[in-house]
Amino acid sequence: MNFRGYGEKFRLIREQKGLPLSFFAKCNVDKADLSRFERGQSMMSFEKVDVMLQTMNVSLAEYELVINNFVPDFQEEFLFEIDEADFSQDEKKLRSLYQEAKESGYGYLSLAAKARFEQLSQTEIMVVVQFLKKVKVWGYFELSVAFFVLDNLDTETIRDLMVDFEQKNKNYYGIFRYRRRILQIAYRAIVLLCSRGEQDLAKDILDLTEKRNRAGIDLYLDNVRQMALGFYDYYFGDKKYGLALIQKGLNVFEFLGQERLKKFYRIRNEHFLK
Repeated sequence: MNFRGYGEKFRLIREQKGLPLSFFAKCNVDKADLSRFERGQSMMSFEKVDVMLQTMNVSLAEYELVINNFVPDFQEEFLFEIDEADFSQDEKKLRSLYQEAKESGYGYLSLAAKARFEQLSQTEIMVVVQFLKKVKVWGYFELSVAFFVLDNLDTETIRDLMVDFEQKNKNYYGIFRYRRRILQIAYRAIVLLCSRGEQDLAKDILDLTEKRNRAGIDLYLDNVRQMALGFYDYYFGDKKYGLALIQKGLNVFEFLGQERLKKFYRIRNEHFLK
């Protein structure tokens, strides 16, 4: 869809709610700029659009659904299925998703699914790395591909990705699903880097995420962060204390009734503690 479509759909929502252009002055949005956006004459920053949507009590997901004429985006649905199958440790489903995406010509989706049940080949890793290095705007799709394939990436590529995230994604931390995905990547990277002995880079990412996770309350992310801190202590500090933090994270999932998450992270943690 071209830029015009985004503005037209925004105007549709605004007018349906009976709101004038001047309503968004409280969001520091000039009505002339908004008018140009709605007419397709200019694009507005992702951050400003999201703030205006929140002011109208409209979620980003609802806006995207309107943009897609109320048809859920195939790629988003597919990413959700990979997430569900991965956390459920459903290899059969992951293999099915891999084949479906591959046969349908969705190369990056197929590799994202495959990376969750087996190691990618060097050629496949090269394809993914070239794709990630060319990303200019980190949408949810690109972030998710990076998340699913992260275990296959070398340390230098992970370092470059984290620098790129910080430079290009600062405005995304106020949006729940983007913040969650970026921090999921960061905490997964920390565990991976700790197991490789990359203390300095792991510490840099930990320091960076300390302030970013304060953008909102997310018990899941807080718990995953605690386990990442446990890995850092296990490898570079007090092993006993580190193991206690990791176990505490698993216990929290159990307390919350999240047995699936507890099992997923128990298996993953055991792999990286070997």
